[in-house]
Amino acid sequence: MNHDGDSIQPKDSEIMHLLLAELNAKDSHAHEVENILCELVEVARTESGTIQYAVHRQKTDPNTFVIYELYRDAAACEAHLTSAPVKEALHRFESMLRSPPHILFCDLIAATGVA
Repeated sequence: MNHDGDSIQPKDSEIMHLLLAELNAKDSHAHEVENILCELVEVARTESGTIQYAVHRQKTDPNTFVIYELYRDAAACEAHLTSAPVKEALHRFESMLRSPPHILFCDLIAATGVA
């Protein structure tokens, strides 16, 4: 922790990292994309730095998936993204998605219900 006057600020390495990803599957591949994403949930269960990993389907477009990934820190996020299963999934998605995944990286500022 860094002390800044009267407030205590976490170091960058201590800040939880959130990754939000949106994947738009081609009509003929939505079920297969869903299966791969569910496999990635199982991979995330084994990663000590993964706090939460959730796959959602958009209500208005069943071919659009939103993935919510919360990591202990930047290193845990990087470890997940560079793991063999994730690299393989991204390669498999190339022919199954309408466009490349839209990914947002975020730092946690404030929250409730997060360890």
